[in-house]
Amino acid sequence: MSGPLSLENHVTLHLEKGSTLLGSSDTHLFHWAFLGKAAQPGEALVSAIDVQDVAITGQGHIDGNGAAVWWPQAVQSHKTQTSGPLPYGPDYPGVPAANGLPRPWLIEFSHVQHGRISGVTATNSPMWTVVVRESSQIRIDHLTIRNPASSRNTDGIDLVSSDHVTMSNLDIATGDDNIAIKSGLMQPGRAASDISITQSRFGEGHGLSIGSELANGAHHIRISDVSFQNTLSGLRIKSGRDRGGDIGWISAEHLTMDHVRVPLSISDYYAGQPGGTQQTALMTEPAAPVTSTTPHIHDVTITDMTATNAGTVGVVLGLPEAPIEGLTLRHVRLSARKGLQLSHVSGRSFESTLTVQTPPVTQCGPGVHIDGSDLRCTDERRVHE
Repeated sequence: MSGPLSLENHVTLHLEKGSTLLGSSDTHLFHWAFLGKAAQPGEALVSAIDVQDVAITGQGHIDGNGAAVWWPQAVQSHKTQTSGPLPYGPDYPGVPAANGLPRPWLIEFSHVQHGRISGVTATNSPMWTVVVRESSQIRIDHLTIRNPASSRNTDGIDLVSSDHVTMSNLDIATGDDNIAIKSGLMQPGRAASDISITQSRFGEGHGLSIGSELANGAHHIRISDVSFQNTLSGLRIKSGRDRGGDIGWISAEHLTMDHVRVPLSISDYYAGQPGGTQQTALMTEPAAPVTSTTPHIHDVTITDMTATNAGTVGVVLGLPEAPIEGLTLRHVRLSARKGLQLSHVSGRSFESTLTVQTPPVTQCGPGVHIDGSDLRCTDERRVHE
């Protein structure tokens, strides 16, 4: 059992098979972690801050002891939430209610050059499990993450404004996003770029998300050979008018999904708060002024994606002032109870099949231009342009 640990330059923390590093339940040893503040020791059980050449390796366990105190506090906080900011104190003004009660993370790499996490099992995280922010040349492989589906905000891996990150052979089941890629809510800052995710398995969780905080952009992201089982979402790109940037050159191939509620979701209408109105393809609204945080999603290619037993095929919803451009669907086979919704999007579809129990197969709002004969807009209220 230990309080927070900090890795210095050229240090490897190695956990032998059968060992467990257990986080202390003494909350006074830790600091709340929040992306709006600079990293500090004590905001994660194991942290590496402003260092280079560090690693966490071995076949042991890192256990955050979240059930002892952190998760009950988060549940109690959720019961008293409103849709606005919560008064967490002077150090955390304006923390959105959607963020939940701030808590420590399990593992954090911040401003790290050349880091690796390999082989270990990370479990029972107080909040986010692995956080990599403003770091470069990071490798994460053969990592297992296990948090109960009921544990709040226990993202598996969060990549924030980091580049040249390779992830492979991951096995993640958790209570929120299995992986989330972000680049911040405010400018200026670094984009999330040159990221690859391969040969991995996602169990329970919210799926693979790019967003929602993407004010500094996200680009050159490659995803391949990933399976999803019982996740809420599959591949999800989410942003909003107050948190967007340049988001593009994203490729995903060889994805399999079973019992995923929404296999494909690309939306510029993420509100960032609980209880927001769910946008649909047939909702109409005027274009808003383009600002520095208007999201521009473009050049997204999805190849060889199969989903069975889904709830809804998905949504692709761009903004009237910033349509989604360059979406390519190739060999996409999705089976669900409800169909695909499209608005303000242009792209192509090749040899794709959508099978739904409740028509229409494809429901289109305004500004839809999809070349190819696979996806036909069948809703009579479609606006032709």
